[in-house]
Amino acid sequence: MEKIFGKHSVRAVFLQRPRQVQRLVLAGKEAYHTEFIAAAERLGLKPEFVAWPDFLRIGEFTEDDKHQGICAFVKPRRIYGDRDLDLLAEVDCLLLLDQVSNPQNFATMLRTAAFFQIPAVAVLRNRSVDISPTVVRYAVGGAEFVKIFRVTNLSQTLTALKTLGFWAYGLDGEAPATLAQTTFAEKSIFVIGAEGEGLRPKTRKYCDALVRIPGGQPGLDSLNAGVAAAVAMAEFRRLRS
Repeated sequence: MEKIFGKHSVRAVFLQRPRQVQRLVLAGKEAYHTEFIAAAERLGLKPEFVAWPDFLRIGEFTEDDKHQGICAFVKPRRIYGDRDLDLLAEVDCLLLLDQVSNPQNFATMLRTAAFFQIPAVAVLRNRSVDISPTVVRYAVGGAEFVKIFRVTNLSQTLTALKTLGFWAYGLDGEAPATLAQTTFAEKSIFVIGAEGEGLRPKTRKYCDALVRIPGGQPGLDSLNAGVAAAVAMAEFRRLRS
């Protein structure tokens, strides 16, 4: 089972894939969980109220986990792969992450993608962050609204997506053109590089254009990957609106 905890994340699961919820474990005051008790009972699922020590044991929580006394055990989400890229044929925008490894950045991108209705995020199968209960919690529900793809080879993925009509825009702090100076294609991919390293040289070659976010000053010349992706998605949606 996939473990999902925290009120926002569990709420999103009940909204997006309620039939996959197999178990709901709660701790604390019943009045605090009224919404979730009702959601479970509509599915014919009886919530389990347990003492705090038992809750921590069942969920295998640490002191750092912000669980809010709610934990759902859910059938594993579908993670898409190389053979599923045709599902993106009607999508207007997606993120492709080049060896991004920071869980909080990944979670920020998932949440922001959900907010701006960017329907898919693709990550490399190797040397990249994985979808985990912590990432889902950091995404505060966003992971339920975005299709997540794990792909084997970034250049091959870009080539396949281009046959579907996509143009790829790599975020690069040294690019000549800014986001605002760029006219984005009807079907766009934002390629986001790893924290600190940015896009790999080979990745740059497979991008149709490189774009940058203007700003910075001596000693602070870049944004982290999660924030940079958010700015790009916001600009794309602003132009579309």
